[in-house]
Amino acid sequence: SSRSTPGSGSATCRSRQVGRCRASANMHELTIANRLIDRAVAVAHDHDADRVDRLTVALGEATHVAADQLQFCLAAAAEGTPAQGATVDVECVAPEGRCDCGWSGQPGRIDATVAAPDRRCPDCKERIELTAGDDCRLTSIQTP
Repeated sequence: SSRSTPGSGSATCRSRQVGRCRASANMHELTIANRLIDRAVAVAHDHDADRVDRLTVALGEATHVAADQLQFCLAAAAEGTPAQGATVDVECVAPEGRCDCGWSGQPGRIDATVAAPDRRCPDCKERIELTAGDDCRLTSIQTP
């Protein structure tokens, strides 16, 4: 797990780093960040809170979302909202999977240079179903 204070971004996952959240190729992270901030603000509002002090995001390594880039985009998406200046914790979630043959566990990597799980069962070589590490979720928020 990594922590970020307002204005900084120091999350690390084994996901790829592809630059900053300014180019159109990085709109995926900005879209995710906007949805996470919208959800955090809505939950705070539902609990009569006027701001969000901290939010925690579970980031699956199989999402191919760069953690540092997501934090940068979260800070940008939070500007002008009750979440502006909130501390962001990004908890990286390793992929887990299971197969119809009975195998379950952490899948291997496609190769050492690709941060993507091998979706073939190590036992029977059929396609596995990922059961963790393939999504990005807001897991908690802290309000005053």
